Amino acid sequence: MFRIFNKSVEAIKGTLPEGVIVFLKKLRDYFLSTNLSKKALSNFSSLEPEEVLSFCSRFCLGAIKPMQIKEEFLELLKIFKELNPRFILEIGTAYGGSLFCFCKLAREDAVIISVDLPYGKFGGGYPELRIPIYKAFAKPKQKLILLRTDSHKEETLAKVREILKGNFLDFLFIDGDHTYEGVRKDFEMYSNLVRYGGIIAFHDVVFPLRNPECRVHDFWKELCKRYPNRWREIIKDRNQGWGGIGILIHGK
Repeated sequence: MFRIFNKSVEAIKGTLPEGVIVFLKKLRDYFLSTNLSKKALSNFSSLEPEEVLSFCSRFCLGAIKPMQIKEEFLELLKIFKELNPRFILEIGTAYGGSLFCFCKLAREDAVIISVDLPYGKFGGGYPELRIPIYKAFAKPKQKLILLRTDSHKEETLAKVREILKGNFLDFLFIDGDHTYEGVRKDFEMYSNLVRYGGIIAFHDVVFPLRNPECRVHDFWKELCKRYPNRWREIIKDRNQGWGGIGILIHGK
Protein backbone atom coordinates (compact mmCIF):
# COMPACT_ATOMS: atom_id res chain seq x y z
CA MET A 1 0.00 0.00 0.00
CA PHE A 2 2.72 2.48 1.03
CA ARG A 3 4.87 1.52 -1.95
CA ILE A 4 2.04 2.20 -4.40
CA PHE A 5 1.19 5.51 -2.68
CA ASN A 6 4.82 6.66 -2.76
CA LYS A 7 5.37 5.75 -6.40
CA SER A 8 2.14 7.43 -7.47
CA VAL A 9 2.98 10.73 -5.78
CA GLU A 10 6.62 10.69 -6.91
CA ALA A 11 5.47 10.25 -10.50
CA ILE A 12 3.22 13.32 -10.50
CA LYS A 13 4.50 15.70 -7.81
CA GLY A 14 6.61 17.73 -10.25
CA THR A 15 3.43 18.82 -12.04
CA LEU A 16 1.41 19.70 -8.93
CA PRO A 17 0.84 23.14 -7.35
CA GLU A 18 2.27 23.81 -3.89
CA GLY A 19 -1.13 23.55 -2.18
CA VAL A 20 -1.59 20.00 -3.44
CA ILE A 21 1.91 19.09 -2.29
CA VAL A 22 1.07 20.36 1.21
CA PHE A 23 -2.10 18.26 1.19
CA LEU A 24 -0.17 15.17 0.11
CA LYS A 25 2.34 15.71 2.90
CA LYS A 26 -0.50 15.86 5.41
CA LEU A 27 -1.90 12.69 3.89
CA ARG A 28 1.55 11.15 4.23
CA ASP A 29 1.65 12.08 7.92
CA TYR A 30 -1.74 10.47 8.38
CA PHE A 31 -0.50 7.22 6.86
CA LEU A 32 2.63 7.43 9.02
CA SER A 33 0.53 7.48 12.20
CA THR A 34 -1.56 4.42 11.32
CA ASN A 35 -1.07 1.01 12.90
CA LEU A 36 -0.16 -0.32 9.45
CA SER A 37 2.71 2.12 9.24
CA LYS A 38 3.95 1.41 12.75
CA LYS A 39 3.80 -2.31 12.05
CA ALA A 40 5.88 -1.86 8.89
CA LEU A 41 8.50 0.13 10.80
CA SER A 42 8.60 -2.41 13.60
CA ASN A 43 8.80 -5.43 11.29
CA PHE A 44 11.56 -4.10 9.06
CA SER A 45 14.77 -5.96 9.78
CA SER A 46 18.22 -5.68 8.24
CA LEU A 47 21.80 -5.37 9.45
CA GLU A 48 22.97 -3.88 6.16
CA PRO A 49 23.47 -0.09 6.46
CA GLU A 50 22.57 0.48 2.79
CA GLU A 51 19.25 -1.36 3.15
CA VAL A 52 18.34 0.36 6.41
CA LEU A 53 19.11 3.84 5.07
CA SER A 54 17.29 3.18 1.80
CA PHE A 55 14.17 1.95 3.60
CA CYS A 56 13.84 4.89 5.97
CA SER A 57 14.66 7.44 3.24
CA ARG A 58 11.83 6.16 1.03
CA PHE A 59 9.29 5.21 3.66
CA CYS A 60 6.03 7.11 3.45
CA LEU A 61 7.35 9.79 1.08
CA GLY A 62 10.40 10.48 3.19
CA ALA A 63 8.47 11.15 6.39
CA ILE A 64 11.38 9.83 8.47
CA LYS A 65 14.21 10.58 6.06
CA PRO A 66 17.51 11.38 7.82
CA MET A 67 18.59 15.03 7.71
CA GLN A 68 22.10 14.21 6.55
CA ILE A 69 23.85 13.86 3.21
CA LYS A 70 23.27 10.26 2.10
CA GLU A 71 26.86 9.29 1.35
CA GLU A 72 28.15 10.79 4.58
CA PHE A 73 25.54 9.22 6.81
CA LEU A 74 25.93 5.83 5.14
CA GLU A 75 29.64 5.86 5.98
CA LEU A 76 28.82 6.72 9.59
CA LEU A 77 26.32 3.86 9.74
CA LYS A 78 28.99 1.42 8.57
CA ILE A 79 31.25 2.61 11.39
CA PHE A 80 28.32 2.39 13.81
CA LYS A 81 27.58 -1.20 12.82
CA GLU A 82 31.23 -2.23 13.17
CA LEU A 83 31.30 -0.68 16.65
CA ASN A 84 28.35 -2.93 17.60
CA PRO A 85 27.17 -0.49 20.27
CA ARG A 86 24.91 -1.34 23.17
CA PHE A 87 24.53 2.10 24.80
CA ILE A 88 23.65 4.93 22.41
CA LEU A 89 22.67 8.56 22.90
CA GLU A 90 21.38 10.84 20.14
CA ILE A 91 21.02 14.57 20.81
CA GLY A 92 18.69 15.94 18.13
CA THR A 93 16.17 13.56 16.56
CA ALA A 94 13.88 15.70 14.36
CA TYR A 95 12.24 13.51 11.66
CA GLY A 96 13.59 10.33 13.27
CA GLY A 97 15.60 8.93 10.38
CA SER A 98 18.92 8.66 12.20
CA LEU A 99 17.18 7.19 15.25
CA PHE A 100 15.55 4.53 13.06
CA CYS A 101 18.91 3.56 11.59
CA PHE A 102 20.61 3.40 14.98
CA CYS A 103 17.87 1.16 16.37
CA LYS A 104 17.94 -1.27 13.45
CA LEU A 105 21.75 -1.54 13.33
CA ALA A 106 22.38 -1.68 17.08
CA ARG A 107 22.58 -4.80 19.21
CA GLU A 108 19.42 -6.73 20.04
CA ASP A 109 19.72 -5.67 23.69
CA ALA A 110 20.76 -2.06 23.03
CA VAL A 111 19.70 0.90 25.14
CA ILE A 112 19.02 3.88 22.85
CA ILE A 113 18.33 7.33 24.29
CA SER A 114 16.99 10.22 22.22
CA VAL A 115 17.07 13.80 23.51
CA ASP A 116 15.21 16.34 21.40
CA LEU A 117 14.01 19.83 22.33
CA PRO A 118 10.41 20.62 21.30
CA TYR A 119 10.38 23.60 18.92
CA GLY A 120 14.17 23.51 18.65
CA LYS A 121 15.63 25.99 16.14
CA PHE A 122 17.74 23.50 14.21
CA GLY A 123 15.17 21.02 12.87
CA GLY A 124 14.11 19.53 16.18
CA GLY A 125 10.88 19.41 18.10
CA TYR A 126 8.90 16.51 16.71
CA PRO A 127 5.23 16.56 17.80
CA GLU A 128 3.83 14.19 20.41
CA LEU A 129 1.93 12.22 17.76
CA ARG A 130 5.30 10.90 16.54
CA ILE A 131 6.19 9.33 19.88
CA PRO A 132 4.41 5.99 19.20
CA ILE A 133 5.88 6.02 15.68
CA TYR A 134 9.42 6.40 16.99
CA LYS A 135 8.84 3.75 19.64
CA ALA A 136 8.04 1.34 16.79
CA PHE A 137 11.68 1.66 15.63
CA ALA A 138 13.02 -0.48 18.48
CA LYS A 139 13.68 -4.21 18.28
CA PRO A 140 11.74 -6.39 20.75
CA LYS A 141 14.54 -6.60 23.35
CA GLN A 142 15.87 -3.07 22.92
CA LYS A 143 15.11 -0.25 25.32
CA LEU A 144 14.29 3.03 23.57
CA ILE A 145 13.83 6.15 25.70
CA LEU A 146 12.55 9.39 24.16
CA LEU A 147 13.32 12.52 26.19
CA ARG A 148 11.58 15.57 24.71
CA THR A 149 13.55 18.17 26.63
CA ASP A 150 16.56 20.48 26.61
CA SER A 151 19.85 18.57 26.56
CA HIS A 152 21.53 21.49 28.34
CA LYS A 153 19.52 21.09 31.54
CA GLU A 154 21.26 19.40 34.45
CA GLU A 155 18.12 17.33 35.10
CA THR A 156 18.36 15.94 31.57
CA LEU A 157 21.95 14.85 32.18
CA ALA A 158 20.84 13.31 35.48
CA LYS A 159 18.06 11.41 33.69
CA VAL A 160 20.50 10.04 31.11
CA ARG A 161 22.81 8.89 33.91
CA GLU A 162 19.87 7.22 35.62
CA ILE A 163 18.96 5.35 32.43
CA LEU A 164 22.55 4.18 31.90
CA LYS A 165 22.73 2.77 35.46
CA GLY A 166 26.48 3.16 35.69
CA ASN A 167 27.19 1.99 32.14
CA PHE A 168 29.07 4.12 29.62
CA LEU A 169 27.94 5.12 26.14
CA ASP A 170 29.47 3.36 23.16
CA PHE A 171 28.17 5.97 20.72
CA LEU A 172 27.13 9.61 21.11
CA PHE A 173 25.65 11.53 18.17
CA ILE A 174 25.50 15.32 18.64
CA ASP A 175 23.08 16.94 16.19
CA GLY A 176 21.01 19.31 18.32
CA ASP A 177 21.75 22.96 19.10
CA HIS A 178 24.11 24.01 16.30
CA THR A 179 25.31 27.27 17.86
CA TYR A 180 28.89 27.34 19.12
CA GLU A 181 27.83 27.48 22.76
CA GLY A 182 25.15 24.85 22.19
CA VAL A 183 27.37 22.19 20.63
CA ARG A 184 30.17 22.95 23.09
CA LYS A 185 27.83 22.45 26.02
CA ASP A 186 26.49 19.16 24.63
CA PHE A 187 30.06 17.91 24.28
CA GLU A 188 31.16 19.04 27.71
CA MET A 189 28.09 17.62 29.45
CA TYR A 190 27.85 14.23 27.75
CA SER A 191 31.30 13.27 26.47
CA ASN A 192 32.31 12.06 29.94
CA LEU A 193 29.57 9.44 29.66
CA VAL A 194 31.32 7.85 26.66
CA ARG A 195 33.64 4.89 27.29
CA TYR A 196 37.27 4.96 26.25
CA GLY A 197 37.38 3.85 22.63
CA GLY A 198 33.78 4.91 22.12
CA ILE A 199 32.68 7.30 19.37
CA ILE A 200 31.42 10.88 19.57
CA ALA A 201 30.02 12.01 16.20
CA PHE A 202 29.03 15.55 15.20
CA HIS A 203 26.81 16.57 12.29
CA ASP A 204 27.32 19.78 10.29
CA VAL A 205 31.08 20.25 10.66
CA VAL A 206 31.32 21.86 7.20
CA PHE A 207 31.39 25.67 6.99
CA PRO A 208 27.71 26.68 6.67
CA LEU A 209 26.52 28.66 3.67
CA ARG A 210 22.81 28.16 4.36
CA ASN A 211 22.61 29.08 8.04
CA PRO A 212 25.18 31.46 9.57
CA GLU A 213 23.88 30.61 13.07
CA CYS A 214 25.33 27.13 12.65
CA ARG A 215 28.81 27.24 14.20
CA VAL A 216 29.51 23.55 14.75
CA HIS A 217 32.53 23.81 12.47
CA ASP A 218 34.18 26.33 14.80
CA PHE A 219 33.96 24.03 17.79
CA TRP A 220 34.95 21.03 15.66
CA LYS A 221 38.17 22.80 14.61
CA GLU A 222 39.02 23.32 18.26
CA LEU A 223 38.50 19.64 19.03
CA CYS A 224 40.70 18.61 16.11
CA LYS A 225 43.53 20.75 17.49
CA ARG A 226 42.93 19.49 21.03
CA TYR A 227 42.88 15.82 20.00
CA PRO A 228 45.05 15.66 16.85
CA ASN A 229 45.25 11.86 16.68
CA ARG A 230 41.68 10.95 17.52
CA TRP A 231 39.50 12.45 14.81
CA ARG A 232 38.40 11.89 11.24
CA GLU A 233 35.91 13.55 8.91
CA ILE A 234 33.30 12.23 6.51
CA ILE A 235 32.68 14.96 3.93
CA LYS A 236 31.37 14.39 0.43
CA ASP A 237 32.38 17.83 -0.90
CA ARG A 238 34.00 20.62 1.12
CA ASN A 239 32.17 23.17 -1.04
CA GLN A 240 28.72 21.73 -0.35
CA GLY A 241 27.90 24.44 2.22
CA TRP A 242 26.37 22.23 4.89
CA GLY A 243 26.57 18.76 6.43
CA GLY A 244 29.76 16.89 7.00
CA ILE A 245 30.26 14.47 9.89
CA GLY A 246 33.10 14.67 12.40
CA ILE A 247 34.11 11.58 14.39
CA LEU A 248 36.08 11.75 17.63
CA ILE A 249 37.40 8.65 19.37
CA HIS A 250 37.08 9.10 23.10
CA GLY A 251 40.23 8.50 25.13
CA LYS A 252 42.38 9.75 27.96
